[in-house]
Amino acid sequence: MFTIPFSLIGAFGLLWAFNVSISMVSMLGFLMMVGTVVNNGILYVDTVNQYKTHMPLDVALIEAGATRIRPILLTTLTTVISMIPMALGYGNDMLQGLALVNVGGLIASTLLSLLLLPTLYKMIDKAGRSATGESLTEGLDID
Repeated sequence: MFTIPFSLIGAFGLLWAFNVSISMVSMLGFLMMVGTVVNNGILYVDTVNQYKTHMPLDVALIEAGATRIRPILLTTLTTVISMIPMALGYGNDMLQGLALVNVGGLIASTLLSLLLLPTLYKMIDKAGRSATGESLTEGLDID
């Protein structure tokens, strides 16, 4: 769910840059975008949780990023490329808002999520461990 605010930055930014107002069609674009963005975040976090069971958190975050980057980038790239003609206003101007929301939101969310989601995950994990009294170095080979 942390990926949604990242996507809103790009979506509203692109609507503003193209001077397109929010309409019912662009609201539909927000719904489409949120589905893809949340799915990307869930897949990344699920991969981290799987890796975290048999490796330290820092390594799990890096490995999950390396594993999930290709599917996340390909999903974003195919959607963005397919929406570019609509975003530029070719065909029907009514659908421009839908496309701009998707393009801006997906690009911003993908870039910010790949950079900030691991940091947020680590901060939340650390806060959760300290709140429960669990050792932060549990499972690590520290001499």
